[in-house]
Amino acid sequence: MKKHLALTTAMAATLAGLSGCSSQNEWGDDVVVDRDTRVCVDQNGYRVEDNRCGQRSGMGGIGSSALLWYYVGRGNRVPYYGDRVNDPRLGFKGSYFPTKGAQYANAPAKSNLVRTTSVSRGGFGSTGRSFGGGRS
Repeated sequence: MKKHLALTTAMAATLAGLSGCSSQNEWGDDVVVDRDTRVCVDQNGYRVEDNRCGQRSGMGGIGSSALLWYYVGRGNRVPYYGDRVNDPRLGFKGSYFPTKGAQYANAPAKSNLVRTTSVSRGGFGSTGRSFGGGRS
């Protein structure tokens, strides 16, 4: 008896989607800068809105208000808001100390996003019938 496995449209779509499962990070479309760039980070190394570093006064503040510039060299990735610059899984390359004589630009607008994980909304084996609080 000869066995034959038919490739259905659903199986083809599933197999095509598997190629994205092995990437290094979940986004793969990180922003790489073409010039020396600076971004604002909090005392724990998380990127925050860059205009918050501009509001800093005196010696940089005390406690949770301490904000720092993090300097990224051209050709490197810029962290998104909420990314931790010293997280080894994300692999950002930069420094808390500027290079002498370098001119630093603000981060490009396309990096002013929050990195989030995808949200599953149904799929194989699940239903999307629930909506609201009542039963129909």
